[in-house]
Amino acid sequence: MQKVPKWQALADDLAAKIREGVYRPGDSLPLIREQVAAGMGSKTTVQAAYSALESEGLVTTTRGHGTSVRRRPPRLVRRHQDRYAWEKRRALLDSTTRRESGVVEHDTGLAHEEIECHAAFNTVQADDDLAGRFGVDVGTLLLHRHYWHSTPGSPTAMSLIDSYLVHAVAARNPALLDSKREPWPGGTQHQLRTVGIEIDVIEDGIRTRLATPEESRHLAIPSASPVLILDKTSISTEGEVVEYSHVILPGDRTEFRYSVQLERWTQ
Repeated sequence: MQKVPKWQALADDLAAKIREGVYRPGDSLPLIREQVAAGMGSKTTVQAAYSALESEGLVTTTRGHGTSVRRRPPRLVRRHQDRYAWEKRRALLDSTTRRESGVVEHDTGLAHEEIECHAAFNTVQADDDLAGRFGVDVGTLLLHRHYWHSTPGSPTAMSLIDSYLVHAVAARNPALLDSKREPWPGGTQHQLRTVGIEIDVIEDGIRTRLATPEESRHLAIPSASPVLILDKTSISTEGEVVEYSHVILPGDRTEFRYSVQLERWTQ
């Protein structure tokens, strides 16, 4: 029977203690020199064990602060058929009711006061890709809206969202151009309703790739971890693309659920 390397045995032992709650989220693991002094192995062995735990997403290592058990942000469960229909129904409700909850609360199960919304808006000219998606000329002015959500005071994003509207359409209601109005009660569907647009169809495309270093830092996931890419296209009752979102979701804490009703056989 092949002997388990010492670094692997140490990593397995620490991983078990993390899962059992001996080390809780935010707790610091013993410093490398402390592990060495306790006979857990050489400096190289302990470093290899800690690197393995970081690769598994169990810990984070910060220079000057050591290694600590990773605080895991909320898990996202996106049931898109229900999610989009739910959001559309809420667009017809009064402002007070719409303000009580949004799609992020819907996905995470958190209360409204447990979520912080971060938003930054700017204008961009449509490149070939965006022009093709909207069916407009290259160079058409678009409103670019960058969003991320977190728990209060946390620097960790639940997801990273880049949303686009044709600027001339959004400008029909100047309030839609102001990032300080976010989070908007009722979300994008209500925003578009204020300029006379009803969404009829939403098309999703989902793919995966490895996170960039910047995405890894913002989502607090191990370097080069898988992320899910959601390309969401909203089409109006007039058949026009009225909003496009590019959403980056952490692969280790995002779940998509679908329920498809099938036609029953008649014979």
